[in-house]
Amino acid sequence: MLAGVADDVSLNKALRLLALRSRTAQELDRALAKAGVASTERQSALARLRELGYINDREVARARARTRVERGDAPRLAAKRLAAAGIGEADAREAAMAAAEGAAEEELAAKALQGRLRGRKPADVREKQRLLRALIARGHRPAAAAKVLGVEWEGDDETDDL
Repeated sequence: MLAGVADDVSLNKALRLLALRSRTAQELDRALAKAGVASTERQSALARLRELGYINDREVARARARTRVERGDAPRLAAKRLAAAGIGEADAREAAMAAAEGAAEEELAAKALQGRLRGRKPADVREKQRLLRALIARGHRPAAAAKVLGVEWEGDDETDDL
């Protein structure tokens, strides 16, 4: 009897967490663990939520990738962040590429730059350098970022952190 009550409590906690925002199974498991729910109860609650269709990591990946790319992240950074949230690498990569809607890297970097500049032109070379660093930090390849800014790029086109 007590096990059933504990399962109901953990399921209710999980449902409250999902009501706040969509979560991956890994994020939900971590949140339940942080709330002090035992491992067996967490697994039972997660299994029930999957059975009911309340947990869908692929759908969470698609929504988050779309949001990240719309906000200016490169698909490769979006995929990395999705994988860190517990989504399988293949699903994360697939969702990020779908969010890019077939756009070329330069096109995505230009869109991110437009969002940052809001219709104005960079004031000077220093601002272009700052914008170049910002685009690279958002996961855009340095050569693509430099091209949309109209500056020369002589370095390596790969970044170590992505």
